[in-house]
Parts: sequence; C-alpha cells; structure tokens
Amino acid sequence: MPQVYIPDPLFKEIEKALPETSSPNDFVLQAVREKLTFVEHKEEFRRLSELTRAAMLEKNLSETDILADFNCFRKKLNG
Repeated sequence: MPQVYIPDPLFKEIEKALPETSSPNDFVLQAVREKLTFVEHKEEFRRLSELTRAAMLEKNLSETDILADFNCFRKKLNG
C-alpha cells in the first residue's frame, strides 16, 4: 500500500481540526477525495468552456451578443 509522508506540523493541524469521531487517516482520505472531485469538476468546466467558445466562434457570436440576448430574454420573463 502506498504511503504518504505528512510533516509533523501539518499532522498536528490535522489533529486539531478533527471531529471527535474521525481519525487522521479518515480526515486525510476525505480531503484527498474532495480535492480529486474539485479537479475533475475544474477539468469538466474547462472542457465545456472550450466547447462553448468554439460554438460562439463558429456562429460568429461575441460575449456582448450573448449578454444582449440574455438581457432581452430576462426582460421578457419579467414582463
């Protein structure tokens, strides 16, 4: 099983932050899972942003065009 070295000062901070029902190991595992999820979401956001940018370029739309269209739509919703 792989092992990770955690410097003593950081480990002490982890111990201070622990709920009484959690172990340092569980805390670190949860933190790593959360970070991996964040990284996955960030990569997905970048992928979708690139698709959106490509579609805007293909249709020759600018950010100003998109915002103007959104404002018109919002005005129609609000009456």
